[in-house]
Amino acid sequence: MNEGETPRRRGRRSLLAAFACLALVALPLAGCGDDDSGGGGSSGGGSAKSAVTVNIASFKFLPDPIKVKAGGEVTWVNQDKAPHTAETDRGVKGPFNTGWLDLGDKKAVKFDQAGKFSYYCIYHRFMTGTVEVVE
Repeated sequence: MNEGETPRRRGRRSLLAAFACLALVALPLAGCGDDDSGGGGSSGGGSAKSAVTVNIASFKFLPDPIKVKAGGEVTWVNQDKAPHTAETDRGVKGPFNTGWLDLGDKKAVKFDQAGKFSYYCIYHRFMTGTVEVVE
């Protein structure tokens, strides 16, 4: 520290040092993001799988969207402390409804017909996802 340095200049230097430390910590974590594998799933334009796992974590369905082959299964696994569901607008009588999933619960749903199915969590309507079933 320079004796003639102002408190404002010292504060800026401390702030820059803090940002540099954060960057060093965040850099190794940058490669730890979602790899779209979803435990057997695929997203977006990827090829369809016969079995896909959707993890429910941090109030999100991951991966999203997913693509599964007709006759394949999608398994939702709740990794949140809050209960969740994955269901279409038509609820229990619609294309699918996992029902209540507590932490650690999982539910597999078989998709026989091709189509695109938008779904959500009944308890957290901002949580949405899409299943695309292809031939």
